[in-house]
Amino acid sequence: MIKKSILILTLFLATLTAQTNFSAYKTTVSQVNKDIVKIADSNSFSIGSSGVIIHSFDSEHKTIIATVEVVEKKSGYAYLKYENFQGLKQSALPAYNITPKKGDEVILNFLYDRAMAIVPNKDILKYIIQKYSDIEWIHPDIFASKLVIDYSPVPEKEDFKKECTQDNFALLFFAIEDKGYFVDCNSFKVLHKIDLPQTKENIRVPFYSRFKEIKGRMFGLMGGDGINDYNRYYKKMLGL
Repeated sequence: MIKKSILILTLFLATLTAQTNFSAYKTTVSQVNKDIVKIADSNSFSIGSSGVIIHSFDSEHKTIIATVEVVEKKSGYAYLKYENFQGLKQSALPAYNITPKKGDEVILNFLYDRAMAIVPNKDILKYIIQKYSDIEWIHPDIFASKLVIDYSPVPEKEDFKKECTQDNFALLFFAIEDKGYFVDCNSFKVLHKIDLPQTKENIRVPFYSRFKEIKGRMFGLMGGDGINDYNRYYKKMLGL
């Protein structure tokens, strides 16, 4: 009976540690200085976390006016660099020019409840999906299919960022050697690192998907297509 209780407790604690701390965090702008907004600091977000600023016109009408990235934390405050929001840009409509003001709402960890895993094989993909069941995982086949159409066997940062925007998620997970890295889609900074089972077999490039191969233009006849070393390529991409 005691052993059974210990086992249940162990499984419960394991479940707790597998939950992410990427919940959306809401606060308000306390100060604006050029392209930097200041907010109260919190342990709920990290340097590199991204989000949006929402401006309210009245009690019923509000809109996203800017995207933000946490660039510094100091003396109980966090400093966010902002840029005009481009997600709703329409060439047929006039562009609005509304800058953030004190009291505007800030949402950090925006769209962190959805993520895509870049992993070397099926086993690691299954492991990470089960371990972090609080996240809605976008299957890498979706990204791989676009790379197939574009004849792009070597995805670059901009390709990942474009995919995040198109499919409305803001978190990437990279499995590299025996570590896993949660990365913000916009800043491409590492937010959290975990230990993973070591993987040296069945490594797929550019990452695991159910597409057997992603060919470059001319079907690789020109040479130099593809990634030769999965771990080395993504370590360099993340600046590890």
